[in-house]
Amino acid sequence: MRRGPATAPALLVALVAAGPAAAAEPPAALVEATEQASGLCRAVGGTPAILDGYRIVRDLNGDGRDDFLTDLARLECGGAWSAFCGPSGCPLIAWLSAQGDGYEAFDFGRLLGFEIEDGEPRPTLVARYAAAFCDGGGTVSCTRSWSFAANRPDTPASVPDPVAETAPQPEASPPEGEATAAVAAPPASALPPGWTLRRVPGASPVALGSGTGNIASLAAFCLSGQPFLAVTFHQRPDAEKVTLDFAFGQGPVQAGAGYEETAGGAFVIALGDGPLAGRLGGRDSSVVVSVDGKAEGALSLSGSTRALRGALAECGGM
Repeated sequence: MRRGPATAPALLVALVAAGPAAAAEPPAALVEATEQASGLCRAVGGTPAILDGYRIVRDLNGDGRDDFLTDLARLECGGAWSAFCGPSGCPLIAWLSAQGDGYEAFDFGRLLGFEIEDGEPRPTLVARYAAAFCDGGGTVSCTRSWSFAANRPDTPASVPDPVAETAPQPEASPPEGEATAAVAAPPASALPPGWTLRRVPGASPVALGSGTGNIASLAAFCLSGQPFLAVTFHQRPDAEKVTLDFAFGQGPVQAGAGYEETAGGAFVIALGDGPLAGRLGGRDSSVVVSVDGKAEGALSLSGSTRALRGALAECGGM
């Protein structure tokens, strides 16, 4: 997704102000990822705000240069409180100094929590994961201890928590006295069958569609003048990219979706690249969809024409 140049200076100021005065300037990729996350928050009806602790500055790989962590638990999406986090935790990204003046991003996945333990020659980041992301599955959460002797280390073995799995963390709640925005995206399980148009004050509207099978929900929106479809899953696919096949009455359509680490676990399709938006908003009442060759069932397209036209009107329509 493209960065909105008008917002870059303000975000850069906020990110620099969030850290120690002596810290290096955050890398451009970190600023762009923050802009993307903020844009997606707005797209689902939320108001983004960078909280203390969003950006942490430490030398993680022991080369004497500042590295950065961005904790999506500390990027608030007011009015759409579950945009980034859920029962399985929140995304954490490291931005590690590399050769020259560059940085390399490292995705820890979704964490229930973490802490940094001092050590020599480098600190260790102890990350806590929900049971689904632990070795062998099971019902007990676990920890992994990451040490960056290399910027992309092998995944360390998980250590089961000594107690039964902690109950899933509740979603963040709005501050006392602040009403939840009427445009906040509901949990996928609360979406009625079919599609609805959600009006977003101060931003483009969003078309929300209920899912089928492992597909939890779909959301179509405009961002930086371009149309996108965000697909969320009940159980995230292992691959960073997936292929969705739609069996429309007018003929099949195939679309590739890429995982967005800052989008709360969504896989994003650029709708401007093909006929998918028009077919979703066409005459079919439903469409059978497959993900990487596995049939997920029939998506209801009830209400999709109106919802998609309303959501995508500002970026060229369907």
